[in-house]
Amino acid sequence: GDEPVQDRLRIFGLMCVMLLLPGIGAAEYSAGKDFGELEAPQPTAASDKVEVIEFFSFGCGHCANLEPHLVEWASGPAADGVNLVRIPVAWNPGMESLARVYYAAEMAGGDKKADAAVFKLIHEDQPDGLSLEMIAGVIAAEGVDKAAFIQNFQSPEVTAKVQNAKEMTKRYKITGVPTLVVDGRYTVQIPRGGDIERMFAVTDYLVAEAAE
Repeated sequence: GDEPVQDRLRIFGLMCVMLLLPGIGAAEYSAGKDFGELEAPQPTAASDKVEVIEFFSFGCGHCANLEPHLVEWASGPAADGVNLVRIPVAWNPGMESLARVYYAAEMAGGDKKADAAVFKLIHEDQPDGLSLEMIAGVIAAEGVDKAAFIQNFQSPEVTAKVQNAKEMTKRYKITGVPTLVVDGRYTVQIPRGGDIERMFAVTDYLVAEAAE
């Protein structure tokens, strides 16, 4: 008769409802597949928030692509539970100069708008003969004190910050950028195929794990 069919449909309907409920059937991610684990976990800054570090370089095209998504994520629902720290890698003289740009701008009032302007200049405008004066011009339009930025560039303070960035890059064994490090323990990179949405889904999962 019709009764068994109706029962089966009713059970199927209940299963659908269960899968839609938060936490039931939620995605599970695994180490080695969706994220990495540091052999030696690193201490994080004392905070009631979970520390997420982005290792990046202004010269990296993937970092430039990630930038607006990272800014959106860091200012969205994740903001309440995450302390985002940015560390520019300095594997060669060119990258070291760009790391100096990041810290010199930060000390002169730079923020995410200034960072976006530097990425745009390098990867979209692609000027011939990129110079410090050229960078100073575009970030000054975003509220950075141009004179202070140029003065900061070779300052002992910026040199110390770049040296610390180099040491942290080694300590965290960072071999590619962009890399996110969650809670001094887990590393997350853009998945193959460039699925940035999945990258942040994995990051949210790890932040939630770290917060427990």
